[in-house]
Amino acid sequence: MVKEYRILMLIAWALALAMITGCASSGGNKMANSKKRLPPGLDSTTVWDSGKVADANFVSARREQEAEKHHTIAKQNSEKVDEFWAYLENSSKPKDLTNSEKAQFDREFANGAKALEQWKQITANGQRNQMAEEAKIACLSAKQHLEQAIRLNPFDKNVRMLLAVTYYNLQHIFGQDSNYERAVEILERLVRIEKGEPELYRSLAENYMAMHRWEDAAQQFLKAEFVLKKTAFEAPPDTSKLFYYAYMQGDMTARMQQANPAIALFKKAQLYARTQGEKDDVENYIKWVNWDGGQIANSESWDRVLAFEQNKQYPQLEQEANRLIPQLRTKKAKLAVHHKLAVAEFEFLNKKPKAIERMKRVYESLQPEEVATPSEEVTAYLNTYGAMLFRFGVEAREHHENKLALAYFTKATEFEWDQVAKPNFELVTLVWNSPEKAIVYGKNAIKAAEGLSEYEMCQLISLMVKAHKSAGMYDDARTYFNQWKTCQKGQTQDAE
Repeated sequence: MVKEYRILMLIAWALALAMITGCASSGGNKMANSKKRLPPGLDSTTVWDSGKVADANFVSARREQEAEKHHTIAKQNSEKVDEFWAYLENSSKPKDLTNSEKAQFDREFANGAKALEQWKQITANGQRNQMAEEAKIACLSAKQHLEQAIRLNPFDKNVRMLLAVTYYNLQHIFGQDSNYERAVEILERLVRIEKGEPELYRSLAENYMAMHRWEDAAQQFLKAEFVLKKTAFEAPPDTSKLFYYAYMQGDMTARMQQANPAIALFKKAQLYARTQGEKDDVENYIKWVNWDGGQIANSESWDRVLAFEQNKQYPQLEQEANRLIPQLRTKKAKLAVHHKLAVAEFEFLNKKPKAIERMKRVYESLQPEEVATPSEEVTAYLNTYGAMLFRFGVEAREHHENKLALAYFTKATEFEWDQVAKPNFELVTLVWNSPEKAIVYGKNAIKAAEGLSEYEMCQLISLMVKAHKSAGMYDDARTYFNQWKTCQKGQTQDAE
């Protein structure tokens, strides 16, 4: 019994010792783990507070590296989109436009208002379609990777900025709706966090502009200019950026139809202009604002008239021009619209009598000094009126209405225009029974010889020989005869 008792006691003591050792071991591990959580020399409060700050500012190194991979892929895709957009810019500007139309197109193209339509026109055939599709796929891929990068690391400002640019491109270039709003949402947050980057304000402004939020866009371009000036610590600010920010402030203000403030902003932009192209851009925009004495709504309507002309939408041009004319305030603007409308009526709307009457009123509204020394605009009016008169004269002559033809040709010789030689030539034959008058018209035709072909010139010289013989001016007739022989010889050599 004693032996069994001792054995039982030993087992009990062993179990107790084991329990004590286990508890001590367990408690010791807990204490060790507790100490291991705290870096040496730091207390738990400091670690806790700094942890909260870290959670609001960055992610783990692993997530940051993974996010950077997506960022790199997206950036490469975005560069493909930039390459495609540069291609559009370089290949889409029309070549055969007047100076005023080129200025209008450049202004519209710069602000991107018609970028999507231009893109559709440009990518009308195989290779360009393929390039456009590849760029679109790249843009969508960039969006996917950037959104993944943002989920992994929402604190990377570069990723956010590139994602905003990608959203902008998806709608601006590829026509996918609701992306401007997404870009604005990102950029509005970024400018609250990062107030020292002028390009963030520029991007926000461009998205506002795409949404037709002109006032908001103008304010952001102004902030971009302000921040750029304030943060240029080591060198003067980039004048090309200052020019763009100021120019776009003027552009946005003009779109709000505030003529005088817009002109003041464009004059500020002129101070930053360094290239002739920049100076021309400002000058053209100021001219556009002042096209009808600062009535910007009328300038915008004039743009629509030009757009209808460019797109060969002549009934729409007629409707818009007729609506615009009563609203115009300046003579210059009225003449421009009447001229544009008259050309459409004459050439495309089968309203030739109405067109020539309109150009007659334009001509009669000009001052004598304007006709004598015409500007570029007045020269265009004279050329149009002269050409209409000449064509009516030819038509009358074809119908054997010589008296009416004589009236049209005579009127077409009252002023200088680029083809004035032609009606003078026609008058030589119409007044053949009055050789002295025929000689006058013939000399006028020779004086403006650039309007005649070589064959017509030879014919004219031959007529001058006959007219001078009829008038008894034999020496002059011989001189013209010698000129005619030279002309005939030249034509024979050309034929050979």
